[in-house]
Amino acid sequence: MDYPKEGSSSLYDYSDKSIPQAGYAAIAYAIISTLSTGLAWFRAPSTPWLAVVIVALVIGLFFGGLAFGIFRKSRVAVVLMVVLVVGLQLYTWFIMRSAAGSLLSIIVTGFLMRGARRIFQERAERDANVERI
Repeated sequence: MDYPKEGSSSLYDYSDKSIPQAGYAAIAYAIISTLSTGLAWFRAPSTPWLAVVIVALVIGLFFGGLAFGIFRKSRVAVVLMVVLVVGLQLYTWFIMRSAAGSLLSIIVTGFLMRGARRIFQERAERDANVERI
């Protein structure tokens, strides 16, 4: 028989999941960006495939590193990820004149903003506790 955790009167965990969700959104964005960059070779097959693969891997590793930073509650990582996602989408809208990736960028930005808010709140709470001691 499974017993609930001590001190808990509920079977559901009510802890805030906005930071892990922001990390998962960053991972999803990294994977989709890597795949879409890799698939760009089919649009321009004259481009050397090795160059496309290297660029795709660099993009994936960079965004993956930012996702790791978000899981570690890094304020720099979450702000940089928001700036890159929004910046790349604005570039797509205004320079490329395309709506490609809009839905993904909006959803990922929403999750990142929720996670960023919680990361900054936790940092402020921790700093407030240090000052009290």
